[in-house]
Parts: sequence; C-alpha cells; structure tokens
Amino acid sequence: MTALLDRVDAAYGDLPYMKRTQANRLRELILNNNARNILELGFFHGKSSAYIASVLEERGDGHLTTVDLGSARDRSPNINGILSDLGLSHRVTPIFAHRSYTWELQKMLRARPRPVVDLCYLDGGHTWDVSALGVFLVDRLLRPGGILVLDDLDWSIATSPALQKSPQKLSHYSDDEKTAKPIRILWEDVLPDMGYDHFAIHPNLGWAIARKRGTSKQESQ
Repeated sequence: MTALLDRVDAAYGDLPYMKRTQANRLRELILNNNARNILELGFFHGKSSAYIASVLEERGDGHLTTVDLGSARDRSPNINGILSDLGLSHRVTPIFAHRSYTWELQKMLRARPRPVVDLCYLDGGHTWDVSALGVFLVDRLLRPGGILVLDDLDWSIATSPALQKSPQKLSHYSDDEKTAKPIRILWEDVLPDMGYDHFAIHPNLGWAIARKRGTSKQESQ
C-alpha cells in the first residue's frame, strides 16, 4: 500500500530532494526491518520527512526526529507546512539547529533516557568534518542491528554546485579535500572498522546502506 506516498507526490512531487524511487526503497527498509524510531539528518523543505512519516502512518506506529538548520524555517513551503497539509505532524519532531546537526546529536546523547534509533537517514553536511563526526555520534544512538542510510555517496566539494558559487568557502579546502568523496570514504574505510556490515549499495539512488552488527533476526533487505 503506497497511497500515502502518492499523496506526497501529488502535493509536493516537484520539490527537492528525495525522489520517489528513493522513498520506495526507504519504505522497504523501514517495514522489512521493523524500524519505529527513525532519525533524519538534513530535511531541506521536508519532502523526505513527509515520505518517511507516510510510511509510519501507513503502518500505524513509529516516529521520526529530523534535523536541519534554522534557515529551513524560511523555505517555502517549509517542513511544518508540508506535514500539517498532509496530516502527518504527529509523526515527526523537526529540530532546527543553530549551526550544525552534530550539536543536536550531542544533546540527544546526553538526554536521559538516551534515544535509541532503529534507522538513520543521513543527508546533510557532506563535508568530511561534519559527516565523520555525525556518523560517530549516530553510532552511539543506533541500536545493534540498526540501519544507516548514507545519501550522496559520491558527493564532493569540487562537484557541489552550491560550493562552486562560494569562492570564499572553497578557499578553505585543499585540492585533495575538494576532490575527495567523504561519504564513500566513510562507507569503504570507516564503517567496517566501527562494526558495520555493507548491507546494500544503490549507485542509481546515490545511496550506501550499512547495518550495525548485532543480534536481530528480523532484518532483511
């Protein structure tokens, strides 16, 4: 049943960034792995959040916590308006960070009780500093057997249209860092050392999916 995903498409299908093919794959991951507590890092307008909330609403339980910068409030439409329009606000807690989602993750780590996450969709702050710290912090929240979805597997500073428009920002990076692919480095060289298995890779979606090792018999692709 994908009627709720269809509603998102009908109302907001032209918005960036998540595509329906990605939403379909995320739906499979959520349902097949019994993911109820979901964390999203980077929501932009909130279209991806609406897709995730639609899956949770379809199943009848679960909650999404999603983080982006405070400037996301000024987007038109913004996440609050989209969720309200679709009747999905009760499934989502948006967090507007002052500077970085890593600081908001710090707050989650210090909370008591500490949140336990079944699935994390990471689609924000793709530079090495933010992504690497983000993955290490998410790991402390993700349950054994949990799923980590990494978007923009082959993103680089050199190919980022937004950064190419900001010469001042580009000047902060060395040539080798500009051409590096931080998400792929994490996928290939860091996550295996942290106790993650390469669960699936989808070059057509720009995704790499890792599973934290642990005892769970319900996980499937």
